[in-house]
Amino acid sequence: MNLKKQLLLVEYRISSPDTFATCTTIIESDYFDPEARDSVKFIQEYYNDYNSLPTPEQIAAETGQTFQLREVTKDKVEYCSREIERFCRSQALRQAIMNAAEIYETGDEEKFPAIETVVRDALMVSLNKDLGTSFFDDVEATLEKLLTSEMYEPTGWSEFDDILGGGLARKQTLLLSANSGGGKSIVMANIALNYVERGKNALYISLELSEEMIYQRYIAMVAGVSTREWQLDVDDTAHKIHTAGDKSGSLFIKRMAQGSSSNQVRAYLKEFELKNGFVPDVICMDYIDLMGSNDKISADNIHEKDKRASEEFREIQNDYNAIGITASQQNRGAVTATELNHSHIAGGISKINTTDVYVSIIMSDQMRAKGEIALNFLKTRSSDGVGQTIHLDYNKVTLRITDPNSLSLPK
Repeated sequence: MNLKKQLLLVEYRISSPDTFATCTTIIESDYFDPEARDSVKFIQEYYNDYNSLPTPEQIAAETGQTFQLREVTKDKVEYCSREIERFCRSQALRQAIMNAAEIYETGDEEKFPAIETVVRDALMVSLNKDLGTSFFDDVEATLEKLLTSEMYEPTGWSEFDDILGGGLARKQTLLLSANSGGGKSIVMANIALNYVERGKNALYISLELSEEMIYQRYIAMVAGVSTREWQLDVDDTAHKIHTAGDKSGSLFIKRMAQGSSSNQVRAYLKEFELKNGFVPDVICMDYIDLMGSNDKISADNIHEKDKRASEEFREIQNDYNAIGITASQQNRGAVTATELNHSHIAGGISKINTTDVYVSIIMSDQMRAKGEIALNFLKTRSSDGVGQTIHLDYNKVTLRITDPNSLSLPK
């Protein structure tokens, strides 16, 4: 951007407090040419000190650069905001590339991850154009939107949905926990499939099990045969899966490396959207204990690592308007506990603090043999369901979890 245009944009900013406030979060004086740099820095410092904009006379006295106030119409506000956003992102990326080159030239491979950080931060330079919802404006339109939109998406388990007031809401996180081998992945897979059968699109990200292992579980669930039995008649199994797929949403399974961060998940989701033309309605992360953070956190600081990973996973759900489902191990104290509580979560309790619904899975060997599973609600932000326990049927052949007495294959 040439100097003349830079100075014009500065004039628009000092002429309109709204424009100034909109752009102030991404402005850095170093982005500008030397002739404008001191003025931009002074204007920002003056605003921070006095919560007001300096006059052109004050700017001239302090920096020697002359400006004039201009009439700023709505179109000029949009023009100024758009051009400043482009300019600042471009300058941030240019500086990031230079910094990355310097890091690379050191030859210190331990510093190489910092290259990703500086480039990522530059690409994230943007204006927040969503200023929220004005409660007293457009009341009728807002109420109509609330009436016609589905606040909650039913999970397919009637008592589960009743406790939550209708099901899970988009942008909410469901956290499941269980002892090792206690059914976390199976419950997660069942909820995802329930949504797929309702026409929703689900993405199952595994940080532990292979795609082949999860795929075989879904074969059992969809085709209604055991994980070994389907091999006896591949054509029949394929037909059943095709038939189910014709009246369902999409189901994608993706294995990612343990320790993958939300930035890596976001990169995958961008490619997912470009290739498929849609984004998932449901995102399963199996499981949150194995997810890394964008920031480098000491392995000893489990609380902070879990807190960052949970918050970053939640932001993905928020940005993609998706239902989030994940899971965590329970600690050794849960094995012998007669009543479960928040202290039985493995690692950092910060995972529970971040989630909206926290459910502990109860399935002993005796219950598994009888074809039973129980879900104990330990946290619900949108209902008074804390402390309630529901009992569901579990089919150990097809791995399906259903409402009691619903139609299913023999257990």
